[in-house]
Amino acid sequence: MKKTTLFFILCLISFTAFPQVETEALPISWGLNLSHSPEIIKLSLLNFNEVRQQDSINDLDKKMPWRYGIARSLKLDMKKDGLWTVLPNGDKIWQLAIQSPGALNLSLNFNQFYLPEGSRLQLFNSSHTDISRTYTHAENTSNKQLGSWFVTGEILWVEYYQPSFIRDTPHLEINEIIHGYRMGIVNSMIYGSKGFNDSGDCNYDVNCPVGDDFDPKKEILKKTVALLNLGNGYLCSAALVNNTRNDKTPFLLTANHCLEISDPAYWSVRFNWISPNPVCGTAEDSGTMQNNFTMSGAMIRANNNLSDFALVELYNHLPNSWDVAFAGWDNTDEEPVFEVGIHHPNGDIMKICRDDSGAEKVDANGTQVWLIGGGSHGSGNGWEIGTTESGSSGSPLFDENGRIIGQLFAGQSACNGTETNHDYDIYGRLGVSWNAGESAESRMVEWLDPAGTGQPTIETLQNLLNVPDFDISGDLKIYPNPASNSITVINTLYPQLSYDFYSVLGQKLQSGSLSNTMNILSIENLAEGIYFLNLMDGDSKDSITKKIIIER
Repeated sequence: MKKTTLFFILCLISFTAFPQVETEALPISWGLNLSHSPEIIKLSLLNFNEVRQQDSINDLDKKMPWRYGIARSLKLDMKKDGLWTVLPNGDKIWQLAIQSPGALNLSLNFNQFYLPEGSRLQLFNSSHTDISRTYTHAENTSNKQLGSWFVTGEILWVEYYQPSFIRDTPHLEINEIIHGYRMGIVNSMIYGSKGFNDSGDCNYDVNCPVGDDFDPKKEILKKTVALLNLGNGYLCSAALVNNTRNDKTPFLLTANHCLEISDPAYWSVRFNWISPNPVCGTAEDSGTMQNNFTMSGAMIRANNNLSDFALVELYNHLPNSWDVAFAGWDNTDEEPVFEVGIHHPNGDIMKICRDDSGAEKVDANGTQVWLIGGGSHGSGNGWEIGTTESGSSGSPLFDENGRIIGQLFAGQSACNGTETNHDYDIYGRLGVSWNAGESAESRMVEWLDPAGTGQPTIETLQNLLNVPDFDISGDLKIYPNPASNSITVINTLYPQLSYDFYSVLGQKLQSGSLSNTMNILSIENLAEGIYFLNLMDGDSKDSITKKIIIER
């Protein structure tokens, strides 16, 4: 009896230890039995013969973003298309469903996007196993454009919800859907291969050790790197960068050649896509996670071909509770002792590479670059650990102090089985980008040193520092409760979230990871009664406990 009482006391403390705020909302239709659904708009089947031939060439060229999808033109307007439903309480739902046969994932571009305050928009698949982040009036911009992150499956549902008290009018027009054809799962019809885990076997996941002199820095720097969706079926890599005001302005650094074929208004980025089960230079598959650390939309601040850099600013600031970081930099253009690259090759989960020879400054046909020597170029022998590939374009190069000194431009490094081919890579130099050109639109200095300090270096700023509370209750949705056969936990914030499931007597019955956006826990073998779900954030080590009732 004492054990039971103690466990209830501990749980009560957990319930009251953290602030209670509104949880992430699910699509309204999921909890309703609507009598009518929109007719699915079915697109024609794509012919991939030419696509396959193009990709076989383009995949070898790091000066080109990596293609994962095909942009398909549409003209859909919520005033004329889809289905409106008025609920008994006066709330309204607008739904649209689009099918692109054979797609592994789908995303949308809105050429008109306006949401009234208090309304929301969500994208999801037919099986309800993948859902976008919730879009609100915060995504409204002056150009009224938005590009979404992708959702798995060949049918994409679009759902807009408007409470009855809203009198303002929404405006949504879709001009493109992106048919993803080689990311996520096996697609033997087209390639006989898969997108996730499709990078070379010599790659090292970012959680693999790369040396005691850099591993502590890497644990922070990986939080700066993002997979960049260009909104047109192509991917690059990018990194958040700090500025001398340390004010968390969401500047994103990537390659100018990624900018040249796309419109940043339709960009979306994903942070913290990191394998919880790292594979280090072997043919095994990395473990994955599915999360919604995504942001949409950016504006160009500066770019220049001289060093192949593009600096954009995301339209929206990142939430203070996101475990990301803003990378420091060094603009002195001094040669590093050694350097490390962190990137997303071939749209894969985050990887890392290291060169111990020290990069050299060279002119690559007019582009001022760092040379990672290898093959017949330079004095080095390529990467000692890992490699880069197509899709790594724009990824940051860090010096031995963990400061950005450039972004990936091109190169011939690749995997030869589980070994690197010891060839070269080249990165545009941040030291050149700093004062390139004759205006703020062609150089970095005005943006990354807005205070005019003249300082040559700055350190990485962690977003989570000085956050007073572990606000886990506001970023999870746990349903149903009471439950009968399974519990779903939607996690939109914590990439290192884990759980322990206890009986009322304190016996641990289950444990595991909840790092995905959508996590399903089976409880069909448990008896009816009261249980406790303890959730822990692996970064802060804070936790909270939720009471779960099982009844049938």
